[in-house]
Amino acid sequence: MAFNLKLSDERGKQLQMIAEAESKSVVDVITDHIRSRVAAGVITADLPHIRVEKTGAGVMIKLRGFTASVSADDVPAFIAALRAAGVKASPTEGARKLAERFGFGDVSMKRMGAGVKLVSATSGDQYPMPFSVAADLADQINRAAK
Repeated sequence: MAFNLKLSDERGKQLQMIAEAESKSVVDVITDHIRSRVAAGVITADLPHIRVEKTGAGVMIKLRGFTASVSADDVPAFIAALRAAGVKASPTEGARKLAERFGFGDVSMKRMGAGVKLVSATSGDQYPMPFSVAADLADQINRAAK
């Protein structure tokens, strides 16, 4: 799902200027700011509308209209795949292939142009997300799995 932000022309131009000065996209500037606020403890690190719960068998991921489980054995590889998906220059061909399509049991991940799509093997439900959210989801899964 997309969130639209309405800024005055002046603020929009300032945001573009920041992005240009930092050689980033506007979305990356906003994402970096959100992550800095998470790091400062202003807001929780858990993503809104996403719940990750530890179960006896692994973790259960619950998003809007999407539920999938990841076995405890597969959690580390799934976390690695979520993080590797957005890496522009993966260090190995194996990491690139892992990020392009990763599947097991109840969930698979497909790489898209600007993000990834989680696909439930049982329901067929799909949940797309940008790379930055996938990386934050990996962190959330990691916290829940401990």
